[in-house]
Amino acid sequence: MEKSEIIVNDFPRSPVAESFRLFRTNLLYLFENDESKTLCITSSNAGEGKSWVSANLAISCAQYGKKVLIIDADLRKGRQHRIFKKSNRTGLSDLLKNLRGNITAEDIDKIQEELTLKIQDTDIPNVYLLTSGPVPFNPSELLGTANIDLLLELLKKEFDIIIIDTPPAAIIADALIFATKVDHMFLVAASRKTKKEYLLTTKKSVESVGGKISGIILNEVAAGRRKEYSKSYQKYVIEK
Repeated sequence: MEKSEIIVNDFPRSPVAESFRLFRTNLLYLFENDESKTLCITSSNAGEGKSWVSANLAISCAQYGKKVLIIDADLRKGRQHRIFKKSNRTGLSDLLKNLRGNITAEDIDKIQEELTLKIQDTDIPNVYLLTSGPVPFNPSELLGTANIDLLLELLKKEFDIIIIDTPPAAIIADALIFATKVDHMFLVAASRKTKKEYLLTTKKSVESVGGKISGIILNEVAAGRRKEYSKSYQKYVIEK
């Protein structure tokens, strides 16, 4: 049997689900204070759990009554469609092609219609998904020339929280494109795996384009060490 990745929904009483609820509490408090709606979740390198964290955080926020959209902005190796078992025949990559150049009021109407068609319901109430779509020839150029600000403004009218899952920031520049577009950016680190120098390099890269890391999310904590970390959850979830 295929193992479920949506732990918060399928195993709501697990320690992992409780950790996400604690993260959600801190996040919503932060969002209410500065009227935020958008956040980007990235990592330094591949395999540190950014997509898994994005999905479970979205579910946790939706369970609190928020209408949540996940945007899979990893145009090369997007995973959200696999996590939620949805089609990826069309998605963000197709949409970005219409977000370049001079955009008229008529174009905006067409983009809104296209958004309605491309955003998919999931099996989780209040969780919606814009998949990455077909892999384009030039992912970075496509993201870099698209009007991301307009896209987010349109989506903010429909959703309470928008979570953007990007490629690893220390490997691919795509994540940096979103660094100044979102209200908050979080960095996922894997316990005993992510090296400190990678985190510092990612932090400097984000800051070099005018962005800021709002917090670090520690992932893959061994079961035997959860008690040791439990007292520090609030500290590492949203740490300046």
